[in-house]
Amino acid sequence: MNPYQYITNIEKKVNTDAQCALQKALIDLNQRKEIHAISVKELCNQAHVARSTFYSYYDNVMQLKEEIEDILLYQLLEVNEDFGRTAIDFKSGFPFFQNTCHLIEQNKQVFYAFLIANPNIQFIQKWQTGIKYHFWNQLFQDKSIKNENMILEMVSTLSISAFVYWLKNPYDVDIDSMNKLIIKSFEIFK
Repeated sequence: MNPYQYITNIEKKVNTDAQCALQKALIDLNQRKEIHAISVKELCNQAHVARSTFYSYYDNVMQLKEEIEDILLYQLLEVNEDFGRTAIDFKSGFPFFQNTCHLIEQNKQVFYAFLIANPNIQFIQKWQTGIKYHFWNQLFQDKSIKNENMILEMVSTLSISAFVYWLKNPYDVDIDSMNKLIIKSFEIFK
């Protein structure tokens, strides 16, 4: 059984317009300020939402941040849901990275806030666990090898580092070239 299965316990969330406005406002503010420096008052002003509305959904700003993390992680898990069930074709494209790049492009502002402007260690660790979940299914479901935890740590760190570099240097990185480079680096696990 996949030791990272617990990460899939995140449930899909349907948000109200007010919650969406609060999430967007938090991301906007988090690009300029650290999360602990964002007040509920400032957040509600940015979102054009009453503080009473905020408190009807959340106890504090950190709870809202965690909700955004979980929504994003759910999307990351969902977009690569079939990855563990398909063989890696080292000659062609690598759907895991293509799917993830597409999702990052759709949510660039959130990823920029959580990975570059004010790195969110909690989100990064959750995402690493999600990557480990997918790659454990791909690499170790049928066989256990020595150092599999270290390999998964390397894979998840390499993956997130590549995405961060791409976000920081979008014009210096060609997605297809990045995909081929990542495929090459994974050939050592064949």
